[in-house]
Amino acid sequence: MHHRRPIPRHGAAAALLAALVSACTLVRPLDGLTCEPGAGNASCLYGQPCDADADCATASCLGSVCQCPAGMVTIQSTFCVDQTEVSNAAYRRFLATNPNLEAQEPFCLFNGSFDFDTGPDAPDVCNDRLTGDELPATCLDWCDARAFCKSLGKRLCGKIHGGALPYGGASGAQGEWFDACSKGGERTHATGEFDAQLCNGDGAGTVPVGDEDSAICEGGYHGLQHMSGNVREWEDACSGDTGPGDYCVTRGGAFDSGNALDELRCDARDGRERADTDHAIGFRCCSG
Repeated sequence: MHHRRPIPRHGAAAALLAALVSACTLVRPLDGLTCEPGAGNASCLYGQPCDADADCATASCLGSVCQCPAGMVTIQSTFCVDQTEVSNAAYRRFLATNPNLEAQEPFCLFNGSFDFDTGPDAPDVCNDRLTGDELPATCLDWCDARAFCKSLGKRLCGKIHGGALPYGGASGAQGEWFDACSKGGERTHATGEFDAQLCNGDGAGTVPVGDEDSAICEGGYHGLQHMSGNVREWEDACSGDTGPGDYCVTRGGAFDSGNALDELRCDARDGRERADTDHAIGFRCCSG
């Protein structure tokens, strides 16, 4: 249960809070959320006024303005995207918190574990997945990825400022992941002229995230790494909301794309069942 701070009734503080609510609810509302300064469901976005971290969907209030948290990149002063794919180490920290499986949405209640998919019933490639701390977290289904992002106050990338994209892009909507990868539609591949070797679009396995070598594959915005190549990334764009058999979009191609430039494009979509796991599928999160 969230507790609201008492709203000041007098002076500059009251004026600031009134302006904050107006800015958040009228300028850039989030799907299903309102801006309530100091409340747990506050949704002030990047660049809007704040007086505490709790006022920011982006989770960081610096200089009385909402900022993207550390480890995220600001996209056109609008929203935030993780700089890298989520690593094994980061995902293990999530598992160590013993996340609540019952808190999942109805279409994810089939998901009986947030752990990496290994063991006799897992795909063979998952039993051989690379497990180094700085390598991308893989062999996780769509629901695992969604739960991780929510645990940090973020979301699986979808519509700009939140919500699901239509599956298959029937409406022409591309959303946060595409906007970040393509630099607002300017680039076909994240790095512009694409080099499959540098971006691990034709390799033997995953490569670490966030190191100097990964910075070679940087784009569409400064600081973003491996938007094309390394691992495909789950997106909040599914064909339905019934359960494990819904098809959900993955983006960006992977090390096993065999230098197929069409598969490694920012606008390429690859549909996988919500419950699928694979050693070449990972994810990153968005916020704001």
